Amino acid sequence: MDNNKENPNELMELVKRGDMDAFGALYTTYFTPIFRYLFIRLKNRRDAEDLTQTVFMKALAAAPRFENVGKPPLAFLYTIARNSLINFWRKKKEILPENFEEEVVHLAVQEISLETKLIEQESVERAKQAIQKLSPDQQDVITLKFVNELSNKEIAELLGKTEEAVRQLQSRGLKALRKYLPFN
Repeated sequence: MDNNKENPNELMELVKRGDMDAFGALYTTYFTPIFRYLFIRLKNRRDAEDLTQTVFMKALAAAPRFENVGKPPLAFLYTIARNSLINFWRKKKEILPENFEEEVVHLAVQEISLETKLIEQESVERAKQAIQKLSPDQQDVITLKFVNELSNKEIAELLGKTEEAVRQLQSRGLKALRKYLPFN
């Protein structure tokens, strides 16, 4: 299985053929980037965990239709995560009050440990709020670049954009963040 971790596309081909050990390796390899992406957008650990599980279950169900077009499996998973997030918000809008975001932030803050809360709460919350003021494409690029620590080339592949477009989105996003986050 170690060789497959080095070649994610081969790992995905094994998953496509029903190899559950390969799916476990895929899950282990990509859980953290998918979870981080969802957590930053949802601001709620429980929802992010649930949606991450949903993403992987959808990926397993869709694996037989996966076509290796030279993109890493993370692009496939990221697409599922993004679509799942959109569906999640659509469903929530139908049943949630207008002050839902305030309630989510309140609940997320309650879930953070006391130590983390004391050290990071204020700056993390300001950063999340500032990121949410960016365009959806800028949010994706900033999250993938600085939270998931992907290269511009990887982000371009995941989003189906050129590296230049990713650099521009990143630059404009960071410029906007400077306005929203005063640095001392």
